[in-house]
Amino acid sequence: MSSENTHDILIIGAGIAGLGAAYRLRENDVVVLESNNFAGGRTESRQLGDYVYNAGAQVIMGDSSPVAQLADELGVPRTLIKKTRVPLFYHGKLYSARTQPGLLNQLPLPIVEKVRFALTNLAIKRHYGQLVGKIFDPTDPLVGQLNAVTAQEFLRPASDRMVDLWNTISMIADGESIDCTTPYHPIMIMLQFLEKEYAVTGGTHQLTLAMARKLGDRVWTNHRVFSVEEKSDRVEVQVNSPSGPRTLYAKQAILATPGPVTRNLVKGLPDSKLSVLANLEYASQTSAAVLLDVPTRNYLPDGVWRIPVSGHRSCAITDPSFFYPAEYRDSCGTGILRIYTGDLESRYLQSLSREEALERIVEDLDDMFPRIQERIIDSDIRHWPMANVRWRPGHTALIPKLQTPIGRLHFCGDYTGAGYLNGSLVSGQRAAKEIKTSKGELCC
Repeated sequence: MSSENTHDILIIGAGIAGLGAAYRLRENDVVVLESNNFAGGRTESRQLGDYVYNAGAQVIMGDSSPVAQLADELGVPRTLIKKTRVPLFYHGKLYSARTQPGLLNQLPLPIVEKVRFALTNLAIKRHYGQLVGKIFDPTDPLVGQLNAVTAQEFLRPASDRMVDLWNTISMIADGESIDCTTPYHPIMIMLQFLEKEYAVTGGTHQLTLAMARKLGDRVWTNHRVFSVEEKSDRVEVQVNSPSGPRTLYAKQAILATPGPVTRNLVKGLPDSKLSVLANLEYASQTSAAVLLDVPTRNYLPDGVWRIPVSGHRSCAITDPSFFYPAEYRDSCGTGILRIYTGDLESRYLQSLSREEALERIVEDLDDMFPRIQERIIDSDIRHWPMANVRWRPGHTALIPKLQTPIGRLHFCGDYTGAGYLNGSLVSGQRAAKEIKTSKGELCC
């Protein structure tokens, strides 16, 4: 084993979980291996015309969340999203109001259903509001209650109209309808919408790129790992590098890859870990953006940043230009919309060519904003085949087993916690802490 191929710690995957772990372990000889030609994973941001849009993760929740604290530690600026209206595209019409009760009052629903929905929301806030801002704990009884049954069984909507309304929230949260997923993510998303939300200046990707810069040449992109195996005194990692196949060695390794990828990479995992990994399923998501030859305000009311969408192929629309100074937007004279879809629509879009998929998305957008396709001057699309872990009833019982290290191997990523930005980052920090407190001696 040459010294250049031997390291203290190898981390497979340079998303926010893997980079978060490496950043906490940066005083050691740590190397991050990433198959793509860039670090950041699902925090990817892209340039489209005059604007940057987030193809993946969108926002930082609150001032004290793990991601907010990391951004401040790294000196990555975040901008408060000064949304002043609550919008919803519902049954073919865009509604917006200054408050959630005001929006509910506008919707074409019978008064008895409005009252029932409002009372349900109040009960949820009173009983589960304390979960907002807390570090996710799969053993918390409140978390267990939100994962015992499907969201439909938990919420018990009394009409198809109420099902549509709850599905709108669920599609944003999990990319699935309430008869499939548990209520945990839809309810947490609904509660967090009431909190402060921040955008990372220059796109969410700046957060992971800042960690990558701190790590310097210890982040190896274009290195595709195809085998990880624990030996008696080390971990052996087989990788295809730009210069050809290599074998790397370390005393400890962190798998910061999606569950199915981890299951296929690691050789000799015990049946207990294999079986729990086999239980994981992922939902897909597709993000697209269209650049307009007119400002976005021509289509969205002032104070509107994100629009949940009901009854369309898209599940939400956001305005990436919302964070730019008004002077900049006025000088550009252009606008931008970011559209994203849930699981079933994303899977269908992935079966099409890029041009066909964009045409289908624009067709749906034009149905909501007539003749907007005439104003589109450029467009972009990004598919995420493994966007979110599907949360089925009982899912949280799997999480402690998914987190458990196996010898010199440690596991992190969205599937080992609450998912999304905060959950993924916290999982990486947990894996780093395991290594710091482990008794296994690191390479020197």
